[in-house]
Amino acid sequence: MNRLKLFLKEKNFKVLVGNFLSLTVLQVLNILLPFLTIPYLFRVVGVEKFGLISFALAFVTFFQIVIEYGFNTISTRDISIVSHDKKAVQQTFNEVLSTKLFLLTILTLVFVMVIFGIPKFRADILVYLFTYIMVIGQVLFPIWLFQGLQQMKYITYINVVFKTLCTLLIFVLVKHESQYYYAPLLTSLGFVLSGIASLWVVKKKFDIHFSFCTFEQVKTQLNKARYLFLSEFQIALIANANVLIIGFLLNATAVGYYATAEKVIRAVSNLQAPIINAFYPYISKLMQENKMKANQYIKKLVKYGGLVDVLGLIVLFILSEFIFKLLFGDQTEESILVFRIMIAFPLLSFVDQLFGKLVLLTNNKENLFFKIFFYTSIVSVVLCVGLTYSFGFVGTAIASTIAQLILALGMWYYARPYLNS
Repeated sequence: MNRLKLFLKEKNFKVLVGNFLSLTVLQVLNILLPFLTIPYLFRVVGVEKFGLISFALAFVTFFQIVIEYGFNTISTRDISIVSHDKKAVQQTFNEVLSTKLFLLTILTLVFVMVIFGIPKFRADILVYLFTYIMVIGQVLFPIWLFQGLQQMKYITYINVVFKTLCTLLIFVLVKHESQYYYAPLLTSLGFVLSGIASLWVVKKKFDIHFSFCTFEQVKTQLNKARYLFLSEFQIALIANANVLIIGFLLNATAVGYYATAEKVIRAVSNLQAPIINAFYPYISKLMQENKMKANQYIKKLVKYGGLVDVLGLIVLFILSEFIFKLLFGDQTEESILVFRIMIAFPLLSFVDQLFGKLVLLTNNKENLFFKIFFYTSIVSVVLCVGLTYSFGFVGTAIASTIAQLILALGMWYYARPYLNS
């Protein structure tokens, strides 16, 4: 009991718990808001328009990944290590934000050429343009800075205010099928307002002021994060190529049925994100100070987190029909089947994040992290094209589950030597 009391009084423990609670509130918000809007949009604008919005989001996600360029992970680690040195934090902030603005300029030119040059995109150009605006919001929001300084509460405050407001506006402004394009516009507006507010907090609270860096410094940042960026691009390929493949091989209605189930299963997976994200800066720093203690924490997360996942997923499988009919109405048989096929996804996602992010990345093994995602993404795309062509979006769900299993096994296999050292 005395040891437990001392542990609970530790400053690091209190910071960790505070960050975990902040990220939990944020994650609940990120899950709750879509759970409010997805059923509403599904009913008001119909399966086809909902599929179009989901397709546009999957397409723009690849631009978001390029903008992030792995900074949400690698810069979080870098800042957590030098968090006591204000000058070093300022330098990292300037270099990363300058690099993001550089990438935004290039990506915007590419995006404009694609949507104006390809008829499939040009036919619904407003949806794609409005969805792309969220990329600008991502550039402005330095989530990696707040996480590195272990000040996650500000992330939560900002997102709760602006994203909740913009979500409520969807219910006010989207009343008919013809108004479907307001949904991506308002969602993107939430990202932009949050980004602007976050920069104000960075300036007022942390006294950090932005100034452009040299192109050489930008190149250094791009080079440093290249393995992690390529890995995260593979993640996006695994997670979002499925929707794009359905959109090109089948139609928007099929996208709507598949995306509905996938969004629910990924929402369940994202419930675990606060645990990984709260522990990541803490474990990154602890790996430099006491590797054995860090590994002990990770092993406990594997044991207890895995058990909770298994029990929770059994309950969800049993209640899936009731949940979908409650949220989306009677026309959900196809989505229920997809959901049940992908039911193991949250557990496999937890395994790959825990071994990949908390073990490989905290041991500076970005090259192994990239290697696993590289081969998994190739297998994922090949499987998805073949199974979608043969079995429709049910084949897509099978391909997605197999790919996630391969990813989890790969992370576990390569992380074992470092976890046991």
